[in-house]
Amino acid sequence: MEITFLNIEYLWLLLGLPLLVILHFYSLRYIHNRAIKFANFEALERVTGGIVLSRNFPLLFLRLTGLLFLTLSLAGATLWYKGHSDVADYVLAIDSSGSMLADDFKPNRLEAAKEAAISFVENLESDSSIGIVSFSGSALLELSPTNKKDKVKDSIDNIQISALHGTAIGDALKTAANTLVNSDKSRIMILLTDGQENVASAEELTKIIDFVKSKQITVNSIGVATASGGSLPGTAALSTIDEKTLRLIANSTGGSYIHSENKDEIIGAYKSFSYKSIESKIPIYLRLPFIILTLVILFVEWVLINTKFRTIP
Repeated sequence: MEITFLNIEYLWLLLGLPLLVILHFYSLRYIHNRAIKFANFEALERVTGGIVLSRNFPLLFLRLTGLLFLTLSLAGATLWYKGHSDVADYVLAIDSSGSMLADDFKPNRLEAAKEAAISFVENLESDSSIGIVSFSGSALLELSPTNKKDKVKDSIDNIQISALHGTAIGDALKTAANTLVNSDKSRIMILLTDGQENVASAEELTKIIDFVKSKQITVNSIGVATASGGSLPGTAALSTIDEKTLRLIANSTGGSYIHSENKDEIIGAYKSFSYKSIESKIPIYLRLPFIILTLVILFVEWVLINTKFRTIP
């Protein structure tokens, strides 16, 4: 389990905790001085049962706890745990580099990947939002997350081979992650590629993976290529998959990697990554519970001030 904050800047209010302690004891000193000057100690002892001046530690504890819960509420504290979610939001990141024209899939890798992705979308629950990212030498947000399946399928169908050279897996991860950060459901990214990162450095890719992980996004990766590889139109070159990196991306974010050698295996890989089949990170938003706890603490403090810790005029 892990706790994150939607508005982390509000955590500065925690600096008020030591200030509250200082003010508490300063006010006690002030009351003590007044009591010495004006109080009838014999009368006070009869009323308070022998305790003339209390340090009011229970009230201090309540005030500190109330400020803590209020601050955590304002900061948007969110508890994340791994489990099977009722619904999730997705981004499908699909490689559109020139190597996706290889003929080891019929008619080619890209068309097989698109058919598998459309099949995946058709079988998702309507409450799931789906975004589409394509990438080659850079990443392009094709469609922001939506639960309108027709728009999602059209967006997938319209992906074409990019004229840009390269396979920017890191850029695809970053673009896809930024589309999911406002989701209030489990956040799942499915990355499909037949190549290897050749734009970002290893250090840059590590930072991007850490960024994705910090946003509580589960990345599942699919490698698309047969063992023998496929020929590209007009060339005898063969593309290769960096399975080590794809496994690293998936494992670092709590996801899985699957190598697919035909369209049916891609469809099976997509299906295995649905929220019904895998564990993903599920959020519990703590803002409302912390607000309720703060109100309860304020009520208890009010009762104590007017009973046990009341000030005698």
